[in-house]
Amino acid sequence: MYQQVQTPASSSRSHLIISLAVFFSGYLMVFWPSLARMEGIWRHSETYMHAYLILPISLWLIWRQRERLAGLPMQSTLWPALFATPFAMAWLLAYAVDVNFVSQFAAIFFLQLMIWSLLGHQILRIIWFPVVFLVFLVPFGEAANPILQQVTADMVVHFLRLVDFPIYREGLYIYTPAAVFEVAVACSGLNFLLTSLVLSCLYSYLHYSRWYKAVAFIALTLVLSIIANGIRAFLLVVIGEKSNMAYGFGADHYYYGWLVFFLVIMLAFWLGAKFADDDAPAATENKVPEQRTVPISKTTLVCLALTLLLAGSISRNIADTPTPEQPAQLEQHNQDIAGQSNWGIQFYDGLSRDHWLTEHSVELFMASYAHRQEHGDMITWHNTLYQPEQWSITAQHHTGSLLNGYGILQLVNTRGQQRAVLYWYQMGEHKTSNRVAMKLLQLAALLRGDDTPGYVFAASVTGDQSIEDIRQQLLAAKQQHLVDLAP
Repeated sequence: MYQQVQTPASSSRSHLIISLAVFFSGYLMVFWPSLARMEGIWRHSETYMHAYLILPISLWLIWRQRERLAGLPMQSTLWPALFATPFAMAWLLAYAVDVNFVSQFAAIFFLQLMIWSLLGHQILRIIWFPVVFLVFLVPFGEAANPILQQVTADMVVHFLRLVDFPIYREGLYIYTPAAVFEVAVACSGLNFLLTSLVLSCLYSYLHYSRWYKAVAFIALTLVLSIIANGIRAFLLVVIGEKSNMAYGFGADHYYYGWLVFFLVIMLAFWLGAKFADDDAPAATENKVPEQRTVPISKTTLVCLALTLLLAGSISRNIADTPTPEQPAQLEQHNQDIAGQSNWGIQFYDGLSRDHWLTEHSVELFMASYAHRQEHGDMITWHNTLYQPEQWSITAQHHTGSLLNGYGILQLVNTRGQQRAVLYWYQMGEHKTSNRVAMKLLQLAALLRGDDTPGYVFAASVTGDQSIEDIRQQLLAAKQQHLVDLAP
């Protein structure tokens, strides 16, 4: 009769594997709301669909190093666990006021530090890139859309003038003899830029061992991606103009774009291969190091466990304000201005919402939101101060201080109609046109137990008056109708 003897090394390794499973399960339970929202963005946005491949790629990169990892001790370490605690706190604060960008980054940073803490320094030296690569799970970059739109419009105009094409530009609208073209958000090239960033980082890791080569290749690929998007937009304008809009803006719109992107990426890879390092990270090593005892730091495990338990318990106790099926109407105007106006301001799922017209033909809008609601949020991507598909910004101004000011947008549409919008967000007595500042004001109110809702106010007027006349008209409407509506 034989009895299997378990060595100390295999016993410790089994304990650590169990610890890994427990902690990853706890991580999923605590941070699931942020992870689920990330996946929802991937599913509904073509810009971020590449994120579905990030985790499989990271796991494959780790699998390539399996022989190098086989004999290394998984020695948990305390410092990364301590560094992970502030990210858990940041996640809690951002989660409390629905700042998805911050909460999602904090959730991924916590995961990376937890992996480092549980596996130790030696293993992380081997798998550092697959762990860092997980940052691309987070949908980011939308703040760059306005800049990318301007850059794309500049390139299109430049290329068209090089070939003596008759054009006129106003904001993001490009007028040609056959049509009016808009460099919309979908034309900014953000999807090309993010895909290029992911591919260039992966390519650099696999082919370069010198950091300056990797940085240079990534920068080159991003520049080529921006240029490629400009060329794509230029070709679409030319194709649409020459075919009298018969081609270039149907299903073939996407085919042309991705064909140009594919050619540019292949060019970047071809150039990058010429400077590849011979000592780039190897896939595996044939020699398997001798197995060693796996020490487990109880202090590290306790630190991570307490952080997860605390974050989980606090997040479960954050109450959501019930959202009414229809926002209340605070001002009884009996007007269907929203159905008659082409302004297109839209703020969904608020506690209240009003949109009316003054006797001087100035449109006014106000809506209120709780700090955290069952559905919706005031500062979110689908709440906009105008209809982006119809209007283009020609200028924007911010007046006053950060916590006592307002913003003005000047808009134009494809018919040449002009509109100006004066707006601000308000929390208590503080008024700001900065969305980040408004979120911080909501967070401060939440922490001190103040459940007073936040507000968005806007006034708009159409016409081609001077900027100063429009500003004075909007300020007069603001002073007369909007100032005293919020407590």
